[in-house]
Amino acid sequence: MEGKFSIRHLLLLSLCTSLLSAEAQENPLSFTARLSGGISISQVHGDQISGFNKFGYTTGASIDMRRKASSGIQFGILLTQKGSRKVPNPKNGDYTSWSYRFTYIDLPLMRTWDSQEWWIGAGIQPSILMRGEEDFYGNGFTDLTYLELRTIDFGAIAAAGWKFSPLISAEVRLSQSLIPISSEPEQPVQRWNNFMMNMAIQWMVTLSFG
Repeated sequence: MEGKFSIRHLLLLSLCTSLLSAEAQENPLSFTARLSGGISISQVHGDQISGFNKFGYTTGASIDMRRKASSGIQFGILLTQKGSRKVPNPKNGDYTSWSYRFTYIDLPLMRTWDSQEWWIGAGIQPSILMRGEEDFYGNGFTDLTYLELRTIDFGAIAAAGWKFSPLISAEVRLSQSLIPISSEPEQPVQRWNNFMMNMAIQWMVTLSFG
């Protein structure tokens, strides 16, 4: 019995190995490199203004990993300018203008779902602050004076893309901080009366390789 039992298990093991090998051959893990570039429009909650008035750039690369064509995992690294900008309103006697500019390295990690012509994705996005700047007098951007930003902005991201061809696609991404990027001031101050959170929309053209 022991010999028959061992042979039976050996046959089952061989069958399982064959099935796993066949599945791996049918669905091998594939990688696609992606280069992206475009513009970002953003706003900051808590800085006493609203509207996506701050324009910047966004550029970087990502890797798409998948075993089937309909879904996958996408990880990227992008350099993105975020912030906010107050625009004058001369009709109401307001001629003042000021801006924040925050430069981040975004690290989006998304689950994606595809069709032949489009794709959508959702996930998380930690962002590393590289530099924070302000321009309150129209003389150009300088380092922040009183505002202290946290080094990491942890947020959520949603994305959608349209495939013009296997090589070229266009995409739009919406990201939102999940935790404040600064502490709430003990006393409300000019241009800052609440905890602050980034919100950005990125419009990009992407080239895919692989």
